[in-house]
Amino acid sequence: MYAPHDMTWYEGAMVNSAMTYTRHVICGVMWQERKAANVIRSGSIQADRVSVYVPDTEHAFQVGDYLVPGIVRDKIDSAFKIADLLKKYPHAVKITSVDVKNYGYAGMQHIQLGGA
Repeated sequence: MYAPHDMTWYEGAMVNSAMTYTRHVICGVMWQERKAANVIRSGSIQADRVSVYVPDTEHAFQVGDYLVPGIVRDKIDSAFKIADLLKKYPHAVKITSVDVKNYGYAGMQHIQLGGA
């Protein structure tokens, strides 16, 4: 799998009734941005605007975590919140789907992430 990009993953977890985020740098991913919309009977809603392909299946990505293209050093804490992250990095996305593709040839196994 061709994976020329790096990204920063903010893994969310509840600790003492508060959401905390752990920063991870993931090297060697395929980051693809796009503009799309799904149209439903009640109107139009935005579809995933990013698809990210991670060429291994060892990471525990979850819907609700955040991704930023490139290597980001900012930590999420009381002084720098998720809203600040999204403002500072306009290409950052919240994970909306996690699809583990762990079948077939080992070199093709991957995780596909959708984000908006």
